[in-house]
Amino acid sequence: MDSRDGRPPRIDARETSGLQVGDGSLQINLTAGNTPSTAPVDRARRYLYFKIGSSAGTKFDMIPPIARSHPSEALSGFLAALERAGIPQEPLDAISARAEDVAAAPPGEEFVAAVFAFAAAVDGVTDALRGCSVGDEFDWFTLTDLIGRIVLIVRALWPEDPTSEIEAMRLSLYAVAERLDVPASVRSKIQDFAVMELPTATVDEFANAAIRLLELCYRLL
Repeated sequence: MDSRDGRPPRIDARETSGLQVGDGSLQINLTAGNTPSTAPVDRARRYLYFKIGSSAGTKFDMIPPIARSHPSEALSGFLAALERAGIPQEPLDAISARAEDVAAAPPGEEFVAAVFAFAAAVDGVTDALRGCSVGDEFDWFTLTDLIGRIVLIVRALWPEDPTSEIEAMRLSLYAVAERLDVPASVRSKIQDFAVMELPTATVDEFANAAIRLLELCYRLL
């Protein structure tokens, strides 16, 4: 795992798999009988879980060296979102403390250990999020969390074939698509992403596919 060189930390997927729970103007046609609720509260909560999952899946963006300041705006927004979801203060304090450790750690093994401790603290709120969720809210968290994790590992391993390291996550993502109340066309795009042939010609090709998918799902919220 790289330390303070500005690159995404290199991840051993075997250390993250146990933490699992689980543009353009795209036109989305919602079919009758398969349309998510448009109730304001439902939509706000789905968006909240979507946002939390996006942050959790790309957790290293919230801390140095990727984040250029501490506490970063991304970290502050993540903690605020968790609080709105109903997560108690203790795990929020733990995330903040581990982020402080990262910011204070010298380069080398101590920094790497601090980064993984921060990652564990972020992933530690998963059960609490599930407990606070209603309906399909937790699935929207899982969707974006998994996409972020997968992209992180693909980036770290490219141009190596990452399939063995992300297989469980891709299977989970495929299963989440089955559960989500989304149009069939969107479900198909999620599942196509989950089984996309890897490695792609460039790492940005895969990352951009993830961004397009997230933007498409966001428009349903």
